[in-house]
Amino acid sequence: MNKSSWVVSPAPFLLTRPTVSRIIWISMATLIPHLIMLMADGDWKALLVILVSTIGALSSQAIVDLRMHREPIQYPSLLLYGILTGFLLPSTIHPIIAFGTCFIGFFITRIVYGSPLASWIHPVATSIALAFISQPSLFPSNLVTPDSVRAVGDAFRALKIDQFSLLPIDQGITTVINTYILSPFRIVLPDGYITLFWHSPSTIPAFRYNIFTLGASIVLLSLRIIDWLLPFFFLLTYSLLVYCNSLMPFSLSPSGGDILFACLTGGILFIAFYILPEYGTLPRTRTGKAVSGILAGIIAFALCGPGGTPAGAIFTVLLINCINPVIEYIENRSIASAGDFA
Repeated sequence: MNKSSWVVSPAPFLLTRPTVSRIIWISMATLIPHLIMLMADGDWKALLVILVSTIGALSSQAIVDLRMHREPIQYPSLLLYGILTGFLLPSTIHPIIAFGTCFIGFFITRIVYGSPLASWIHPVATSIALAFISQPSLFPSNLVTPDSVRAVGDAFRALKIDQFSLLPIDQGITTVINTYILSPFRIVLPDGYITLFWHSPSTIPAFRYNIFTLGASIVLLSLRIIDWLLPFFFLLTYSLLVYCNSLMPFSLSPSGGDILFACLTGGILFIAFYILPEYGTLPRTRTGKAVSGILAGIIAFALCGPGGTPAGAIFTVLLINCINPVIEYIENRSIASAGDFA
């Protein structure tokens, strides 16, 4: 008599999120348009900084792995982190400084936490903060100054005063949008926003190509590479604060802040979709992620104001990373209390 054998399979279990490997490679793939634009612009200095930053991240892990005789299983993640670090460093920084900053930043997270992937403080933000603290003069200055904003009462017009040059196609595209799309709503888009979307003026590559960052965000969110809650509440909170309060130090108007200018300068979008949603640094519950996003938006407004700052978004990441363990502690207490009452 033949007996049927048991067949064991993972069929009852479903993956609700992509694997770590898939997350890493898709995230890197979304950065390819940015790299192509850097090549098209001939910014070989920025590409060199990205390369040496990546080598610095990989080297820091390689030294530890060789000494402890471990398999290099974390290299794909470090490859992504190194690329992101290079994108957030100014292209004018010396390659040796970029390599050293990235090497030290990732080595610190490796020593303190045992692995950059186990760190509750983002290793990319750590490296950029080290670079800014040690060499602040290498980072670009604010795009607008308080005096220029006070003179015209608007951050975007102040940017024009500070010699903001438009792309040749900016005026033509803006005219088409105003004529055929916005005219029924009686909205007029000023010249210059197309430039901010396509090529924002900054020596930091992550701040430039906002249109590609937005495109990448659609891919990352639709494929569930990142969780939408934290970026949504972060951008919503920051935008509302910019609109309601960003001109208060410069004028008597309680509203009228330029949300587009604030989000398209200073790397706000890049931080929102590439750095803040790092799973290792996030609270676990939906409520915790929402609270984290709201607090991050408040911190970003306190540090970045109306936009255009070189490192305000990075320090926002570091500060909210320090707050997230407190949120997680409260989450754990709430879950434990709920279990006691069950």
